[in-house]
Order: sequence, then C-alpha cells, then structure tokens
Amino acid sequence: MTKAQVSRPHLNTLVLTLGLAVTAIAPLRAHDDDPKIRDLRPAITGRGYRNQAVGPGQPGGTAYSAFNSQNVTLQAWMPLNQIDNAANGNDCWGYTSPSGREYALMCTSSGTNFIEITDPTNPVLVKHISGPNSLWRDVKTYQDFAYAVSEGGSGIQVMKMTNIDNGNVTLVNTIDDVGTSATHNVAINTDSGYLYRLGGDSNGARIYNLNANPANPQYVGSWNSRYIHDAQIITYASGPYAGREVMFACGGFNNGWSSTGLTIVDVTNKGNMQTLDQVYYSNPGYSHQGWLSSDLNYFYLGDELDEDGTYPSTTHIIDVSDPANASAVGTYTNGNTAVTHNLYTVGDMVFAANYTSGMRIYDASDPLNMTEFGYFDTSNGGDGATFNGLWSLYPYFPSGTVIGSDLEGGLFIWTISGNLLDISVVGDAPTTLDPDGDSVPVTITETSPGDVMAGTETLHFDTGTGFTTVPLTDLGGGSYDAVFPPTTCGDQVQWYLEVLDKDGAIYRDPVTAPTSTHVSISAEQINVAVDHDMETNQGWSSGASGDTATTGLWTRVNPVGTAAQPEDDHTPSGVKCWVTGQGSVGGSVGDNDVDNGTTTLLTPMMDLTSYPDPHISYWRWYSNNQGGSPGADTFRIAISANGGSSWTQVEQVGPNGAGTTGGWIYHEFRVADFIAPSSQVQMRFVADDAGSGSIVEAAIDDFQALDIVCTVGPGSNYCFANPNSSGGAASISASGSDVVADQDLTLIANQMPAMQFGFFLTSQTQGLVFNPGGSQGNLCLGGSILRYGKFILNSGGTGTFSLALDLNNLPNGQGAVQPGETWNYTAWFRDNNPTPTSNFTDGLSILFQ
Repeated sequence: MTKAQVSRPHLNTLVLTLGLAVTAIAPLRAHDDDPKIRDLRPAITGRGYRNQAVGPGQPGGTAYSAFNSQNVTLQAWMPLNQIDNAANGNDCWGYTSPSGREYALMCTSSGTNFIEITDPTNPVLVKHISGPNSLWRDVKTYQDFAYAVSEGGSGIQVMKMTNIDNGNVTLVNTIDDVGTSATHNVAINTDSGYLYRLGGDSNGARIYNLNANPANPQYVGSWNSRYIHDAQIITYASGPYAGREVMFACGGFNNGWSSTGLTIVDVTNKGNMQTLDQVYYSNPGYSHQGWLSSDLNYFYLGDELDEDGTYPSTTHIIDVSDPANASAVGTYTNGNTAVTHNLYTVGDMVFAANYTSGMRIYDASDPLNMTEFGYFDTSNGGDGATFNGLWSLYPYFPSGTVIGSDLEGGLFIWTISGNLLDISVVGDAPTTLDPDGDSVPVTITETSPGDVMAGTETLHFDTGTGFTTVPLTDLGGGSYDAVFPPTTCGDQVQWYLEVLDKDGAIYRDPVTAPTSTHVSISAEQINVAVDHDMETNQGWSSGASGDTATTGLWTRVNPVGTAAQPEDDHTPSGVKCWVTGQGSVGGSVGDNDVDNGTTTLLTPMMDLTSYPDPHISYWRWYSNNQGGSPGADTFRIAISANGGSSWTQVEQVGPNGAGTTGGWIYHEFRVADFIAPSSQVQMRFVADDAGSGSIVEAAIDDFQALDIVCTVGPGSNYCFANPNSSGGAASISASGSDVVADQDLTLIANQMPAMQFGFFLTSQTQGLVFNPGGSQGNLCLGGSILRYGKFILNSGGTGTFSLALDLNNLPNGQGAVQPGETWNYTAWFRDNNPTPTSNFTDGLSILFQ
C-alpha cells in the first residue's frame, strides 16, 4: 500500500485522512480478466462528512482532509461502513418520489441501498435490499419501481418504492427467465416502457416490456449481434425518426474486446431490430459507456481501456445527428491520465466519473471544443490509470443535487455552482493561541463585489463544551480578524471559518468543516519532548506479560485496510503506524484481528522531569462494531510514572459509544492529571478480544509528549537555527526566574537528535557565525564565549537536555551574574547528518534583574 491509494484523516492528509475488506467476489463473471479485479483495494471507513453546523456540546469530530475540487460543494459523504459494510461500491441512480423527496440508489457488492438525500447534508439510509455478491451491480428506475442487475446472477430484482417516503421499499419480484442469470448493466427507456438487460456472459440486449405490469417485466426479444456493455435507448419525439426507438450501444465482439465501438440499432420493432450504423473511433480499447447530448446530435463515449498511463483521459465525440450516418468527429481531454468510466449529460454540461480523478464536469456548449468547468476528486491520490475511485454519478435530481458512487469511498453528494467566494486563513493556521485572547488574520475573496452575504462572516470555535459562533472583524478590503476570547491555558481549541454567498451557499475553511477543523492549543509556547510518527522504530515494543491474544498482535506496518482496520496511517507524509495484526490484501474483515484475549503496545520510557506541564497526545483508531458480537470489547489506555510497575488508566474506548467504529481520532491529556511527571513515564495501549465472534482492531500513530507553557520563561529568542537530523531545528528556552537573587534559572534545549551529547554556551555579546569549524549550525554568540563544559549533557530519547544554572558561578571562574547584565545563551550538540558533525540551537537573551 502507498499513500497515494487513499489518504484520510487530518486536514493535511486525506480524511483526509478515511477500510473495508475486499471480500471474495463470486462469481466474477463480467469479463474475468477485467482490470477492476486486479486493482481492487479495501474500502475507506470512517465517519464521513455532513455539511452541517455543529450544535452545542458536539465536538468537531474526526478530521478528514479537504478533497481537491472546483465549482463543486461537498454536502455529504457516506463511506461504505455507514451504508451496508460492503466490500466495494459500484453504480448509482436516483429517484424522486411524487412528494418531491429525493433518493440516491447506491449499489454495492452486497446489494442496493435506498438513501434519502432530500436534505443533501443529511443523507439517511432508508432500506437495503440484498443481492448476489458481485463487484458489478447496476440499477435503473421506471415509475415507482427500481430494477437491479448484477454479474453475480439472479436476473432482474424488481423493487417497489411506492411507500419509500414512509421508509418502506420491498423486493416484489425476481425475473430470471432468459439465458444466463448474470447481467452487466440495465437500461430503461422510460418513454417507451422497455427495459434492456445488457451483457452478462456474451449477451447483447435482452428486452422486457414494463407497460402492462412493471412489477412483472415480460420478455419480448433479444438483440445479440454483438456484446453490449452499456447503452442508452431513446424514442425520438421529432424529426425523421419521430416515434422510432433507437439504441446507442457500446460494445463489440468477443465480450466487447474486439471491433469495439458504438453500434446504433433501431429497436422499434422488437421482432425485427435493424442496425443503422456501426461507428469506430481512434485508439480503441474497450467501448464502455456513453450518453447523448441534450439536442441528440452527439454521443459522448468513454473507452475504459484507451488510457494507459500515457494516453490521457479521453472522451470520444460522435456525430449522431443522422443515426444511420454517424461518424467520430473529435475527442476531448482535460490532460490528466485517469481512466474514463461513466458519463451523463444535462443541458450543455457533461458529468463524467473518471475513476481516480473523480467527477469531472465539462462545458459542452461548443460540443467539439469542450472545456472543464469543475471537478471533485474523490481519491486525492493522483490521477493514475487504475480502476479505483469514482464509478458513476447521477445528475438528474430536480433540486440540482448530484450524487456519485465510489468504489472505495461510498456515496458522495454534491451541489454544483461557480464558487463566488473563497475564505482562508492568511498563511498557516497557528499551532498556539494566546490564553489571554488572540486573533488570526483571514481573507475573503469575492468573484464580484457584493458576493458576500453581509453578516455571515463567522468564526466557530470549541474548547470542549461545544461550538460558539462569533462574527469576524471586518478590516475592509476583504481582510478580517478571527478574534478568540481568553481561553484556559492547555485547552485544545477546534475552530473553523464560515461565510455565505449572496445565494446562500456555504464556504468554510477547512473545506470539510465542521467534520475537519483547525486545531490550536491555548498556550504561550509548546515544547515538543517526544515526537513519534512511527515511520522508524523509536523504541516501542509489542507484547507484555499477561497477554493472551493468539492473533492480531501489535505490529508496526503500512496497514492493509479492512472494514475494521485503517488502510492508511495518520501521518500526512508517512505510511506506517502500529496496528493490531497485519492482514492480507483482499482478506476478510477478520483477517488477523485480535482474537482470544489481550495484546499490549508499550511506548519507550520518557523523561518528562524537565517540563513544567507536559501533555501527551496521540491519534488512535479502534473498531469493535463488526462480527457476530459487536460492542463487546474495549481498548484501554494507561500511563505509568515508574516504568510500568503500576498503571493509571487514562481512557477506555468501548465497549459502545464514540470511537468504536473506526476512524482516526485525536486524544490529548495533561500528564499531571493522572501521575506526577517523572523520568520513567511510559504508556501502554491494550486491545482486548473478550467477545465471542467479535472483530477487534486498533491502531496508534503520531504520538507526542508536549510541554504546554502557560507563562513564557525568562528571555527572548534571537538568531536562527539550521535543521538537524531530527528533521527540525533545535531551540533553546529557559524556565524559572531572571532575578539573580532567586537563583532559579534552568536552560532547556530541545528538538535535537536523540542520544547525542552537548553543552550550553554563554556570552554577553550576540553574534551570527555561519557553520563555525565545519558545523552545520549557526553560532548565535560573539565576543568572549564561556562554555558550561563541566556539564556534558545527553539529549536522551527525547532529544532534550537541560541545566540548572548557578548564577553565582559563571564558567571558567568568571565570577557571578549581576543584576542589570544581559547574558546570551545557546547550546551546541553532536549530530550525524548523515556523517558526524555538530549543530546549534538558536539564541536566548536574558536581561537579569
């Protein structure tokens, strides 16, 4: 697995970031060498997203990354674990009931799901109708019936939606009367009332009459001159073909693999159907699907196998103004390399589901010179020519809502419009907020003056008791301040920005707020004592005395996702984390989960004695809601002050409630609330399988020990440090008092590489000497430099050392520090970057009282 496959939670990651197991699909009938089978990946699990305001007492929740998009607003996202826990999604369609309520028909490997999306920000699963297990399923509607087919067999499933507004959808019939029970796609001409079963083994079209009794389709004939993969069938209302029913079929011989193209057939007389024309186009691979332009003059066709990583995403344009004399007249590409799949037209717009590049929207007002109007990338993992990502979409709801079905991601719900506004933090969101109150600069950019709905420019923040909304301060010219009131030092503050345009569309930063938020800490300063991203072995250990689990033992890997275990780690630039057992690609949901007892993960021991108020944070994943005994197990997290001789529980996740259904979740706590910080602090994470038949998976990533400084220590920093082999630049600070008589001053150097020796230096003169003596750092001192060489220190496992100064005794017998004097400090340390060298912290200047 690589990071490109899926990226979720954490705003800079990709939620975002958001796996279901790829169960065995049987039988694999379609074309058994279909590359979709080769590229199968686990589904993404998590909490999804709702574009709704967060109510009082509701924290922002698990963070998911912002999807790349243009002129598209995400209203909701339902991962497959929120639908039917299927291994993969496939096709989708839509239905609007007579009352005007709108429903997404979402197909998955396990069946057909009916989801109300009348409020597109709050999708609700109404009904699941099981079907044969299959990677391929398709559904269409006629009147108040839905008809589903699959390569898994069972012919046509007929489902009645008459009472869908009351939550009732029923399977009323199964039609399996002609040839193989497998079907690849279904098409319905709602004008004529005929249903077309397409494909399935080597079939073309098997045709059924729905007019007499839609609950009991009657077979009336077949067209089998070629294999048909998909088709659109229309009845012409005017012109030379008025009243005639014509099928535009994508397919070819040999199950569509040879002589692939567009076949146009007059199917008016089901007993004597006539081919009107056969159209071929350049660079054919596998004619997959297409749709007519609104004026019926052009057919836009996607070939599923012409994109090969070098040939770009291509839509073939065929002139069908005379269906008996059609011809390929051009192509359109947006330049990326994703594979094209399904597309539909609405007015002058073409909506295309292009696998790894997601939904693409083309302006076809000039049909031979289309341009890209907008997009929404459901994968955010590059535009590779693989068969992952967005399978299909449906853009025909009266409200303008558009839905999309994603192989790994589930159901996406969008609205389309040109973005009138952009709202964003200036620069990066701050790591800390001043406990006495703070402000963050914000810009709102209008496409045209007046696009902002006045009074809707707001800051939403939550310190743990629910979101509070305050207006942004308008500074003029599109500049604003987000003003935070005083907060309690040490609090975690989740926050996001919001503004509405003149049409009422919502814009937020982060884009997927409030599901994802900015997170800042109320503090004067944060010193990082421990920072473990799990990409390397940093002293963690799996297993402890008393463990009894036989499978699912803790291991540090690039995880293989299942319905219970993450597909990706949490670190934006990383791939590894600790998980309870590594399954196999395509394995079942319970593949190597925790079984028959407990498994323990231990941190290395941490020396936190140099930090006045240390906090510990981590991202955890836990799932116990799968299998035969869901909600029967717990994930227990504890801390020790004595290297594991005794333990104090920090939190217990489960057996039910929040945090038990997967998804990366952030947790932070103040160490002193549980133990006295010591030199032997250790944490343990215990996953337990106590329930019979339960599926238990846990994961840990991005562990940090942080010192939350609520009062800035003596002195001020100056100069700058160069990065060292730890990946960051070392810094120096002080705690205690700058009053000489107090004799209470400690120097602290942190963010150095682990297990390196060093010492502190001081001078009354500041300086900036680049790379002295071949060092990779900068010496921030000048003049007469004194070295605390008597005190050779070691940075230990945390990359930190400290020294309590005796202000009455300067190094080298230089006397005592006097009130009114200014002394400057830095720290020198050894480093291997990559060969033996040295480096420095920045400088710290202290005026003594």
